[in-house]
Amino acid sequence: MPSTSTAVTFLTGYSGRKGLLGLLSFPDMLDPKAMFCRMYGYLDGTWGTHDLEFQCKSITHRTSDDPARRGWWVLGKNGEVAHISGGQVRVEQIPGAGLNFQPTLGYVEAIKNIDGDLFVCGYGRQVYRQDGAGWTSIADDILTRDTGTGFFDLDGVDARHVYAVGWKGEIWFHDGQAWQQDDSPTTVHLGAVRCVSADEVWIAGDKGVILHGRFNAWQLIADPSFTGNWYSIEVFGGKTWLAGSDVLAWLDGDTVRPVDTGLGREFTVHRLHAKDGLLWAVGRADILVFDGQSWKEIIHPDNT
Repeated sequence: MPSTSTAVTFLTGYSGRKGLLGLLSFPDMLDPKAMFCRMYGYLDGTWGTHDLEFQCKSITHRTSDDPARRGWWVLGKNGEVAHISGGQVRVEQIPGAGLNFQPTLGYVEAIKNIDGDLFVCGYGRQVYRQDGAGWTSIADDILTRDTGTGFFDLDGVDARHVYAVGWKGEIWFHDGQAWQQDDSPTTVHLGAVRCVSADEVWIAGDKGVILHGRFNAWQLIADPSFTGNWYSIEVFGGKTWLAGSDVLAWLDGDTVRPVDTGLGREFTVHRLHAKDGLLWAVGRADILVFDGQSWKEIIHPDNT
């Protein structure tokens, strides 16, 4: 008898403004290979949903007076991009991204709003930027078809200060004109980058590795008490926060301090995002939010 469960696994989350959270999820009852994703919007206890017919990887949000730019932007692993605004969904395709083009460069991994512009990165060192003509590759000179090379994340303060990180410790910097490869101090996979300013960047990755600094000037932080993988890094309330391997922590100098959320139970966590005085933590089955004083659990109706 087929399952009738409505439970979902949360893939990632992003806050568009104070109290507003966008979540990507996958129903537990579906075949893992199904071309499907469910996007939830949450605001002040109210949930909304949009079903998408592709496998989602990443989500961001953009505020704009232009209705063609504002709203949610959801990235699929094969280069699909869904723009969700005003209850309407429009899906476009990044040319060359994903496995549906030959010769293939591989899946894409992350979409980011960098100073109002949208960027996407992925395997093979793919990086695309949205412009008036659609989506344009800005990484043609560094592309590779090596299946063991590519980017997991990117971030920046503006189009002249963009960092992309990924396989085997690779760090690349784009100044708005060209890419430069960083002399990375590590060879572990790097899964997350957060740019605070042009001169302050945080990077996190496998085996507990944390980097702090800027292009070719990094401090390597590795607390021997944590050797798992970090998947997300965020700055909030004057502290650096980390999530990965179902551990939520903050950085106290060179020491990783586990967070006591007050839940009184174990919880899942792998993604962080701070916006307008709130820090959101999303795991496979859990959603938490921190206002700087206390943690609150957000209960999803399909997972009760």
